[in-house]
Amino acid sequence: MSQLMADKIQKDTSLGTYLSLTWEMVKMNVLSAMEYRVSFAMQVIGMIINDIGLVALWFIFFEKFPEIRGWTFRDTAALFAITTAQFSIVMILANGSFRMARMIANGEIDNFLSLPKNVLWQISLSKTEVSAFGDLLFGLVIYFFSGNLSFESFGLFILLSVITAVIFFNFIVITQSIAFFTGNFEEAAVQLFHALLGFTLYPQTAFFGILKIITLTILPAFFIAALPVEIFRNFNIFSLSLMIGFAAITFFIAIFVFKKGLRRYESGNLINIKI
Repeated sequence: MSQLMADKIQKDTSLGTYLSLTWEMVKMNVLSAMEYRVSFAMQVIGMIINDIGLVALWFIFFEKFPEIRGWTFRDTAALFAITTAQFSIVMILANGSFRMARMIANGEIDNFLSLPKNVLWQISLSKTEVSAFGDLLFGLVIYFFSGNLSFESFGLFILLSVITAVIFFNFIVITQSIAFFTGNFEEAAVQLFHALLGFTLYPQTAFFGILKIITLTILPAFFIAALPVEIFRNFNIFSLSLMIGFAAITFFIAIFVFKKGLRRYESGNLINIKI
């Protein structure tokens, strides 16, 4: 972060300032990545091709089996639209949070402690995954295959993508912050991340019994995949309120766990003294 930005946020910690600086930091990350334009383009195109491949497989599947316990290809299109959009939002705006466990283990959090607060905000914005722009573009395109096209439904799609992105971010922060207490949790956090991501790639009606319990508790796939699609398909204010409430609760849990872990880190137990 430039000294000008640092001075600005020290003087003004309002929401508007944070939003402005978020835009500037993401822009710098993207411009830095675009110095290697071929690499940037290949990452974005590669992600789009990957997403198209996944949807194509499900399209072929649903051509032979029109529905799975009431779940159709249109539901899958809505699922991929929301999940790729939410994933891209987190990876573009807060990819640094995904690397936090490694930073903790290597003592790299020290680099953020001397910067203007908020530490979690600084860490999250420190990295931008440029390939996620491919996910974002794909999410917007696949939305049009969901069969629910109107200004209202598009607004709902954006809202659901943002809410689920918050839940996704909260999950990442909580799992990555465990490293504050264990010393090394990077591999386990990555495995949990991919496990959650894996649950969002399948028709949600396929999960029942113990798997359903897991998606409601340990891995909140129900709240970032099944429930958003249900709301998108049949809008229900109670379900939307439930999603918002879950996002708020997990956000406060994530902040609590991170701050508690950071206090332990700052106490000197985990800080690496570098000469």
